[in-house]
Amino acid sequence: MKKCRESVAPFADYQQLMQLNPFDAIVFLQQVDKTVFEVVEFNDKLSSMIELEDITAKNAENFFTKQCWLQLSGFLIEDFNKQHTLRLGTGLQEKTFALHVQHFSESIVAIILRAIAVEEKPYLQFIEQHVSPVLTTDLQGRIIHQNIAATATLSREQQSLIGLDIFSLLESKYLNEFKLLFTKTIEGSAFGMPKCLLKGDLLSKEPFYLRTHPTYYNDEVVGVHLFVKDANSFMNDHEAFYYLALMDELTGIWNRKAFKEHWLQHLNDKKQEHKQAALILVDIDRFKKFNESLGESKGDELMRMFSHRLRELCYSKCSLYRYNSDEFIFVLKDATIQKIERTANLIMDVLKQPFMIDGQEYFISVSIGISLSPADGKDIETLVRKADKALFSVKEHGRSHYRYYREDMTAIFPNEALMEAHLRRAIEFNELSLHLQPQMDLANNSINSFEALLRWNNRKFGFVSPAQFIPIAEASGLIIEIGDWIIDEVCRYQREWQSKGYRPVRIAVNISPKQFRKENFARKIKTALKKYGVPPELLEVEITESSMTNVHETFSILTELKQLGVYVSVDDFGTGYSSLSYLKRYPIDIIKIDQSFIADIAKDDKNEAIIKAIISMSHNLGLEVIAEGIEEPTQVDFLKRHRCQKGQGYLYNKPLPVETIVQQYFVS
Repeated sequence: MKKCRESVAPFADYQQLMQLNPFDAIVFLQQVDKTVFEVVEFNDKLSSMIELEDITAKNAENFFTKQCWLQLSGFLIEDFNKQHTLRLGTGLQEKTFALHVQHFSESIVAIILRAIAVEEKPYLQFIEQHVSPVLTTDLQGRIIHQNIAATATLSREQQSLIGLDIFSLLESKYLNEFKLLFTKTIEGSAFGMPKCLLKGDLLSKEPFYLRTHPTYYNDEVVGVHLFVKDANSFMNDHEAFYYLALMDELTGIWNRKAFKEHWLQHLNDKKQEHKQAALILVDIDRFKKFNESLGESKGDELMRMFSHRLRELCYSKCSLYRYNSDEFIFVLKDATIQKIERTANLIMDVLKQPFMIDGQEYFISVSIGISLSPADGKDIETLVRKADKALFSVKEHGRSHYRYYREDMTAIFPNEALMEAHLRRAIEFNELSLHLQPQMDLANNSINSFEALLRWNNRKFGFVSPAQFIPIAEASGLIIEIGDWIIDEVCRYQREWQSKGYRPVRIAVNISPKQFRKENFARKIKTALKKYGVPPELLEVEITESSMTNVHETFSILTELKQLGVYVSVDDFGTGYSSLSYLKRYPIDIIKIDQSFIADIAKDDKNEAIIKAIISMSHNLGLEVIAEGIEEPTQVDFLKRHRCQKGQGYLYNKPLPVETIVQQYFVS
C-alpha cells in the first residue's frame, strides 16, 4: 500500500477498503478545489493495472497519465451514481476497466478499477450495473464494495457500508439463517433467502429478498456478492421456492435435496477432482425414546438444539445436512484422515454436555458411519449406502463410536433398496422357484409329506439367501404377492403329479403373518384348490405364533381353513410365550418342534424334558408332531423312543428342486 502523505489518520476508516479488497485497484482522492484533486492513498494493484505518470506526485493531474486523468476528471464531476468505463491505450493495446466512484464524505472519493476481459464483461456489467443494490464482502463478511444502486440508496442518508461487518448489520432474527447461507456461498454455490433486513432500515425499510453469489479471483472464491431485491416481487418467483426447498424446516440447515444438489456441484468441480472427500453419517441413538417421553413439540426443540451444536462444527470445507428424521450428514472436502477423525471426535465430544429441556438434563449419543470418495465410490447413492453399512456395524458393536466402511460389510449388509427393486420383478422374470424338503415318517421310514421352501436366483445378485430377501419381502409387503404365487405353484404341481399318476403327498406352505391376516386369505386358498382340482388334504398351511396375536381374527381364519379341509400346522413351536394356550384354543392339526430344541437334545437334560412334554401333550390333544433340523442319528433315536411321528432335516435330505424331488421320490 502506497501513501502520498505522512499522515492519513483522518482517512483510517477508508483504509479498510484496500485492506479487504483483493482484486480491485483503488485510489483515494481528496478534492481541494472544484477541479483539483490530491492523491491520498492507493494500493499496489493500481500501478500494476494501469500506467502512472508520477507515482510520487501529490496532485492527481500529475499522478495519472494525461489520457487517464482526462477521463477520470470528467467522471469525478459527473453524477457519481453512474457506472463508468475507462479505456487506456489504443488499438490492440487498449485496455478496458470497469470504474466505480465511491464517495465517503464531501471531500473524499475512492476510485475503484476492475479490469474487464472480453469473456468477463457481461458478468461484471451485470454486477456493477445491476438495478438492485449489490454489496460485496470478503470471506469474513467485511463489506469491501457497494455498487451504484447501493451507493445511490445509501447516499440519501449519507452513509457508506465499506469496511463494516455484514453480520453486525443484520437484524438478529435473520442472523442465523444468513450465516448458514453465507457459509454455503463461499463454498461456491449461489443461493437465495426469501426475507432479510438490515438494521436501521439500510437499503430497504421492508424485509427484502437476498440473493448471494460467490465472488471469484484467480479461480478462487474470495468473497460474496449480496443482491438486494424487493421481497414482494420475488416471493412468487421459483428462486424463493427453490431456496425453501433446500432448507430443513425444523432445524434451518440444508436438507436431503440440498445434499444431492451440492454433491453434484462437487463432482463437477475440477479443482476437487483429485482430492478426497468424506461422507460422515450421524445417527442419533434411540431418538424415538426422547420423542415418546418429551412429546412432539419438546422433541422438536431438542432436535433444533442438537442440530445447532452440529452446525457449530462446520467450517469452509465442511457442510452439514439433515438427511432423515434422526440422521445427519457431514460432507468434508479435501478431507485427510486427520480431519475426518477430528470431526468425528468433535461430534461426539460436543454431545457430552447435556441438553436442558424444562430444567431437566437430557443426554444424546450418536453412532457414526464414514465412507470416502473416490475410494468407496463417487455417486451419492453408493456413498450413503456404504456409510450406512458402517453405521449399522457401529450399532451392532455397542453404538456411540465411529467406523469406516470396509468391503467385507457389503457381503453382510446388501443394498436392500436395490434388492427390493429386483424382488418386485422376480415373479415377472421367472426368478423364483420352489424347493421341497421331505418329512420322514419315523415309524416306517416312509415319506408322504414335504415342506415347500422359496428360492430366488436373481440376474444381478445370483442366488440370494432367504435370510436376506424374506425380511425385505415382509417389510415391503411383497410377501403377500409372493405368498400367493407359492400357493398357486404348489397347487399346480399337485395337479401335474395327479395327472401323471404319482402317489399323493401333502405339501406344507409357510404363510407370513401379513398374508395370513389378509381378509380374503381363506378364499384365496379355496380358489387355488378349485382352480387346479387339488384335494384339500394335500395342502398344509404352516403359520407361526406371530400370526395368532388377535384371538377372534385367528379363530375365524383357522375355522374357515378347517372347513375347507386343509391341514394347519404351527411352526417353531416352543419358542414363543403362549404356545400352550393356543393349542387348546385353535383348530390345529400339527405342531413342529423348533430345531433349536432338537440340536441340543444330547447337551441339555432340560431340553430333553421339554421335548418329551411337547410330544406327550400333543398326543393327548390328538396332534401330529414333526421335529425340525434333524442332523444326527442319536436325535432320531431319542425322537423314536418318545413316539414323535415325523422328522425333517439334513440327515434325510436338504431342500431340493422340484424336478429332483420328482426323480428321487416319485419316478425311481
